[in-house]
Amino acid sequence: MANVYDFYKPNLESEYPVVDGPLSVSTYITAIDGAYSAFRSKVASAHKALSKGADASANGASNGKTSDPKAIFSLQDVDYPVYHSPYGKQVQKGHARVLFNDYLAAPHRPEFAGVPAEYRDLAYAATLADKGVEKTFMGLSKADYAKRVGPSMRCAARCGNMYTASLYGGLASVLSVVDPAEILGKRISMYAYGSGCASSFFTLRVKGDTAHIREKMDLLARLEEISVVPVEEFVQGLKLREENHSAAPYVPQGSPENIWPGAYYLESIDSMHRRKYAVA
Repeated sequence: MANVYDFYKPNLESEYPVVDGPLSVSTYITAIDGAYSAFRSKVASAHKALSKGADASANGASNGKTSDPKAIFSLQDVDYPVYHSPYGKQVQKGHARVLFNDYLAAPHRPEFAGVPAEYRDLAYAATLADKGVEKTFMGLSKADYAKRVGPSMRCAARCGNMYTASLYGGLASVLSVVDPAEILGKRISMYAYGSGCASSFFTLRVKGDTAHIREKMDLLARLEEISVVPVEEFVQGLKLREENHSAAPYVPQGSPENIWPGAYYLESIDSMHRRKYAVA
């Protein structure tokens, strides 16, 4: 966690937050570094305890890795990485950054043979803005991103930024895209993030049949049923929100026909700001 003014809402009379774009991007990357490092340190500590105090460097060597204790865990140990998704490009950068962390812990691995050695000696702050680092690891992770991260991006690609829900939209996407027989026993990593900021990194193991989850969600079909409208209609929707922000009394405009069946929607707000909901 950290106190960062990257994306915040200081004026509650406004419909929109204040955003520091460059700071928001670097904060996402800094947070992923911290969360991934903390997770790997916990894995290393647990591994050491299970090994009853065996020498950390010996443990690392037995796994084909360096003496850095955190190298005991890497992207190679994950089957499907899932990330908080503000937008697709940021997820690609985040995945590349995780690979950069793997490089720092185990630069001798064959896949890093072409990485300039000077990247290991860069000051931390410099790595956040270094385009060479970003380009190199975006390139190294491109094919892996398409294969292992791509399945988690179906919701984000169709719905855009869902904020907190984006991580679990990613998990839902993986469960919907990957065949239940194939995903059984696989490990999914989860990177949660919120501006301001806080982050966490954890993993899940699929231990049962996910077919019923896949069937109940029917996610891919529902995503395909989403209506695509001209951008002008979206702009008008934003204008309507702006004009009625915090309004009371207020009766929403539009038709409930555009809402998923069974979903709750706002029916009215009275003069005392009491809200009434109905079910579509």
